[in-house]
Amino acid sequence: MSTLNGGGLMAQTLARLGVKHVFALHGGHLDAFLVAAVDEDIALIDTRHEATCGHAADGYARVTGGQIGVAVITAGPGFTNGLTPMASAYLDAIPTLFFAGAPPLRETETNPLQGGFDQVAMAAPVCKWAHRITHVERIPDLIEKAVRIATTGRPGPVFLEVPIDVMFAPSKPLMLPVEDARGIARLRAPAPSAAAVSDMLSVLQAAERPVIIAGGGTILSPASEPLRRFAEQSGIPVVANGRAHGVLPPDHPNNCGGVDAVGVAAMSGTLPDVVVLAGARQGLFTGGRSGGVISPQATLIQIDTDANELGRLQTPAIPVIADCAETFDALVRAADGALWPDYTAWRGALQGARGAVNGLFEDAAPQSRPGLIHPYHAAKAAMEALDPATAIVCDGGEAVSWATMHLRVPAPGRFMANGYLGCLGVGPGMAIGAAIADPERPVAVVMGDGAVGFNIQEFDTMVRHGLPILTMVFNNSCWGMSQHGQDLVFGPNRRSAVALGDTNYDQVAQGFGADGERIDKFEDIAPAVEAAQKSGKPVCLNIMTDADVAHPVTANMIGDINAEGEIPIPYYENIPL
Repeated sequence: MSTLNGGGLMAQTLARLGVKHVFALHGGHLDAFLVAAVDEDIALIDTRHEATCGHAADGYARVTGGQIGVAVITAGPGFTNGLTPMASAYLDAIPTLFFAGAPPLRETETNPLQGGFDQVAMAAPVCKWAHRITHVERIPDLIEKAVRIATTGRPGPVFLEVPIDVMFAPSKPLMLPVEDARGIARLRAPAPSAAAVSDMLSVLQAAERPVIIAGGGTILSPASEPLRRFAEQSGIPVVANGRAHGVLPPDHPNNCGGVDAVGVAAMSGTLPDVVVLAGARQGLFTGGRSGGVISPQATLIQIDTDANELGRLQTPAIPVIADCAETFDALVRAADGALWPDYTAWRGALQGARGAVNGLFEDAAPQSRPGLIHPYHAAKAAMEALDPATAIVCDGGEAVSWATMHLRVPAPGRFMANGYLGCLGVGPGMAIGAAIADPERPVAVVMGDGAVGFNIQEFDTMVRHGLPILTMVFNNSCWGMSQHGQDLVFGPNRRSAVALGDTNYDQVAQGFGADGERIDKFEDIAPAVEAAQKSGKPVCLNIMTDADVAHPVTANMIGDINAEGEIPIPYYENIPL
C-alpha cells in the first residue's frame, strides 16, 4: 500500500507532535497505523491486555512530568478493556490519549464484528473529550486538538475512535494541517494574580504552623523545583499525598513525608493553622470530612487549575485558580528578602509524627512463624535494599500500606499507586510505562497477591521488551484488607470470598521467561532484592507474609465499629441510624 492512508496520517501526526512511544495491543482494525508507526520511528510497546496499555500510558505521562501517554487498542472488547484505565486516568487527572478501532462507518446497524454499541458514548463520561473521526482528512487536526485538551487545564484522558474504513482510506488534502507541537507548547499555564500572591504571603507569614500539602498537580506542572525553592526560602514543611511522593528529595529537611504525618500530629493536639493545598484535592487523600488533616479552624489556601475542585469540602479562604509551578515561582519572587518565623519545632513535630506508626511494629519478630515473614519487616527489608534511584509502583491493599511506610522516592513522578479509582492490577502497566519513559532508572513493583492476579501475563511483555522490572509479591494467600475488614465488622470465623491459594507466582513468572524466587525467610529478602536489580532481567520475588498481621490502615478505613447509632461500613463514613 504505497498511498498514504489514515493510519499513516495518525503516525505522521503523532510523530510531529513529539510522540516517541505508543502502548498497543494488536487488532486488525489498527494495522494501517501499526505498520506506519515503524516508518515514523515510533516505538510500539505491545502488551498482553488492553488495560495494561492504558495503565502504561498513564505511568509514562507521570514519569515524564505530563507528556502525553498514548494507548492504541482495537475495537469492541479491546475498547471495553481500555475503559478501566481511562476511568483511572480521569480520576487521577493524567494526560493520556486513547485510540480505538471500530467497524466501518458504512456498516452501521448491520450487526458487524465488534460493533453494535457506541464506544464514544461509553468513553465520554470518563474522558475530557471523546470523538469519532469520520473523515480521513480530519485525522491530523483532531489528534492535535485531543492532545491540547488532554495536556492543558486539568489534565486527563481523551478518546478518539478511528473506524477501520477511515483508518485504511487513502489520504485526501488535509483541511487543517498540523506541522509540529509548537502550537501546544506555546500555551502557557495560568499564573496567579498579584493580589492572590500578596494574600497568600500575608497569611503564610503570620502563621504559626503552616503546611503545604502537595498533590498530583505539583508533579504534572511540574512544580518540584519552585516548590523546593519556596520551602527553603520560607521554612514551611511540605507533605505529599499519594500522588506527589518524590516532589521533594527524600532527605530534604522540609520533606515531612505523607499526609498521614499531619493526621498523626493532629491526634496529639498539634494542628496546622494554615494549610496550602497545592494541586491536591479535598477528599480521600487529604482526610476527607474528618477534619483530621484540614481542620475547620485552619485557614485554607487552595491552588488548582480546575475551579471545580475549589471548596469541595471546605471553602478556601484564598482560592487560587492557577498552575502550581507558576504559583510557587511567583511566591519565590514576591518573597525575596522577606523575614519568616522559625518553623523548626513545627517541622520537628511533623517529622516525629511521620514515623510514629512504625513504632508499633519495630519490636515484632521479623519471622512471624516458620515460613512466614512479618509484613512490616518484609516491606522494610525490601524497600531498604532497593537501589536508591528506583522508581516505585505499588499495587494492592495492605501491601501498599506496608511498603509506603518505608518509601524513599528519588524524584518527582517516580512513585505510582492505585489512585482514586482504587483499581487493582495497575502495577505491571505503570511499571512498563515508567521503564519506557526513563530507561536509565530501575523500576520496582510492590504488589499484593490479589493484585498480581489481574495482569500477571505482563511478565511476557517485560521479557519481550527487555524491561528489567523487579516485581515483589507480598503473598499472604488472601485478600488481606478484605479479610481483616470482615474480621473487624463481622467478627472472627465469618470470612467469605477472601481466601487465595498459596500460589508460586515466581514459577508463573519463570514460565513467561522471567526469573523468579520464593522467599520465606526474612534474612533472604535483602540479598534477593539486590541480586534481582543487578541481573538486568525481569524478576519476580514471591515473598511469603503473615496474613494474621493487619495493617492499621484497615481499621482506619473501617472506622469506629462501636459507635452508637451507626452501622460501620468499609472504606466510607459509617451509616447513621
